[in-house]
Amino acid sequence: MTEHDETIKVLIADDHALFRRGLEMVLSGEDDISVVAEAGDGEEAVRLAGEHAPDLVLMDVRMPGLSGIEATQGVKDAVPDTKILMLTISDEEEDLYDAIKAGASGYLLKEISIDEVADAIRSVNAGQSLITPSMAAKLLTEFASMARKDEQAEQSPPPKLTEREMEVLTLVAQGLNNRDIAKELFISENTVKNHVRNILEKLHLHSRMEAVVYAVREKLLEIK
Repeated sequence: MTEHDETIKVLIADDHALFRRGLEMVLSGEDDISVVAEAGDGEEAVRLAGEHAPDLVLMDVRMPGLSGIEATQGVKDAVPDTKILMLTISDEEEDLYDAIKAGASGYLLKEISIDEVADAIRSVNAGQSLITPSMAAKLLTEFASMARKDEQAEQSPPPKLTEREMEVLTLVAQGLNNRDIAKELFISENTVKNHVRNILEKLHLHSRMEAVVYAVREKLLEIK
């Protein structure tokens, strides 16, 4: 594989030009990351994603016109393989949940060091989801609350997962990464990756974060 093939193509979508420029300057110093386009609103983000097919979009939540969450859904519809990493000031549970439902693979607050963004891009591009324990707790609490309000809604029988897939899904929902899951189940990391891919395909989910939502809905975790 050539150096060009290994470069992660990134699109930055944020309505603050100064913030976009700061991100672009920081990421330009990374040999394996290339900023291919910048968007100042959600509609432009969807259009540019269709034109450039980036590996990953850094997406703000609050933007004029089409919101970052709506743009996330638009990008996933136009370029399904593109990963979405939300980078926002919003720590509201509803935004977190809606972003996951739209297909985001990560949700970071802008309070993190800008130097940490490159590592976050690499992690999400490699198939990981960025769920810190505190974010996972918010997600579980929010969805548990929504699930209680929707207890009477009819649900079709869930797709059947194998016993091992259920074990992997439960550990994913607890916030473990592939390496930790492999250690926990005494299997290889590649085997874990295969199980996660099969789980997402069977459940028609876009990301590991959506798998957390599914696990709560199907009562694979106890919410205390």
